[in-house]
Amino acid sequence: MTKSSDMMGLGFSWPQAQAIGYSNVAITAAGTTSADATACDAQNSVFTMTATGADGVRMNTAVPLLRPILVVNTSGSTGIVYPFTGGNFAGGSTDAGISVPSRKTIIIMRYSTTGWLYNLSA
Repeated sequence: MTKSSDMMGLGFSWPQAQAIGYSNVAITAAGTTSADATACDAQNSVFTMTATGADGVRMNTAVPLLRPILVVNTSGSTGIVYPFTGGNFAGGSTDAGISVPSRKTIIIMRYSTTGWLYNLSA
């Protein structure tokens, strides 16, 4: 996967580069529910999360369908990834998060209005 900044260097417009490439942003997890977790933006597709305790990040309601999002937990603590408020992972409980242990990655994708699928690294 190519970085969106590299795609723009090849002549792609910003919207095209965002759709095709990826960009990585650091995000600090906070909050312990989907309502108060740190919100991820909808423009980026790779998030490097730092968490302490049961802090979490929440997906954005503007994430397009079928766009893969990666959240990498680089901290020494488990972090939680939540769907946006009202969403669910793999048909589970509404607003329930997925625990992402230290040094692990979760790949998620929105497949419906409220539904998300996920794959947590081993």
